Amino acid sequence: MGFINLFTYEIIAQETPFIRRNCNKCKTNTEFYCSEKFRMNANQKIVDIWLIYNCIHCEGTWNYPILSRVNINKMDSKVIRKFMNNDKETVWYYAFQINKLRKLCNGVNTDIRFELRKEKLAILSNEITIKLCYKYDFGLRTDKLLAEIFGISRSKLKKLYQNGTILLNPNINIKSKVIDNLQITVIGDGTKLML
Repeated sequence: MGFINLFTYEIIAQETPFIRRNCNKCKTNTEFYCSEKFRMNANQKIVDIWLIYNCIHCEGTWNYPILSRVNINKMDSKVIRKFMNNDKETVWYYAFQINKLRKLCNGVNTDIRFELRKEKLAILSNEITIKLCYKYDFGLRTDKLLAEIFGISRSKLKKLYQNGTILLNPNINIKSKVIDNLQITVIGDGTKLML
């Protein structure tokens, strides 16, 4: 029995999703981008926090509500500082809350640029496992990603999945969205895809 080759692929978003909504300045349904800045409004000890989006045409703004009417004394001081300093990780956490954004907007464009960072952890064998690290969920489909990784068509990938050459753990449908820590095991002749 051989050793398993384990690879980690980190899916790194290169931008936040654009949203679509009516612009009060343009008077049209248009795209907005995340400014990566929070707006805070405090009235005595009560605070409201929004994430600011800008229209791609006129720089008109829309404020995405994050916190409303929260007592500042009940908030962790580190969290307050993150909002005040426009901490990028905190901004991106909220910018990727796609389901919440869809309820507030006319649409969310999740077709964003991303980078695959590959780290080879071990070598040897006729069985390869790929672990996917996916910090920001933007609806990327498993079959689309794997076809890109292996450099094959989605129809060929589907055949390999159906004949058991490609296994997913947890056992989700190959057309499902990618999830963090998804493991893809390629066995037998399918390992040639990785060479």
